[in-house]
Amino acid sequence: MSPTDGEADADDGKDWRKQAEAKQKFWDAQRALAGTMQAQSDRSLKEEQLAKYAVRRQALVNETVLWSVVLFSGLWLISDSPFAPLSYALGAGLGAAYSYGLGRYVESIGGSADEQEDVAGAGVGSARFAFLILLFLFVGKFKSFGLQEIPSIVGFFTYQLASLSQGLKEYND
Repeated sequence: MSPTDGEADADDGKDWRKQAEAKQKFWDAQRALAGTMQAQSDRSLKEEQLAKYAVRRQALVNETVLWSVVLFSGLWLISDSPFAPLSYALGAGLGAAYSYGLGRYVESIGGSADEQEDVAGAGVGSARFAFLILLFLFVGKFKSFGLQEIPSIVGFFTYQLASLSQGLKEYND
């Protein structure tokens, strides 16, 4: 064995280590890239789903208002007293506000407290029962002025018609 053979073996070992380090760096970079792409894909999918839900939530509120206007108009036409339709309108308005709060609450379910946008509507959603309490307070306070309980409560639950209608629609997304 000549001295040049030993130097060649040492050079081959150094080349092998350099190649192994280069491969390791390459695969580390690939893992980091895949992780970044996965996080970006998850984020964009979440944003897309939130946008679809926001459209449906707004459709529920809009349809609640539509049903409320139609039923108020019908009640206005057949009622002898203006207090029944006005009582209904009060309940329907608070019911529409309740459906909005309910939608915001459902939107915040599953959100992380660490991410601000996940729990953005939680305050309005948690306060949604305040609209029902307000209805009972108004009816109790203004009953002596002609406000009626049954039309007010029926008006509040008009959002259920819109909810049923929205539930029967088919979405192809």
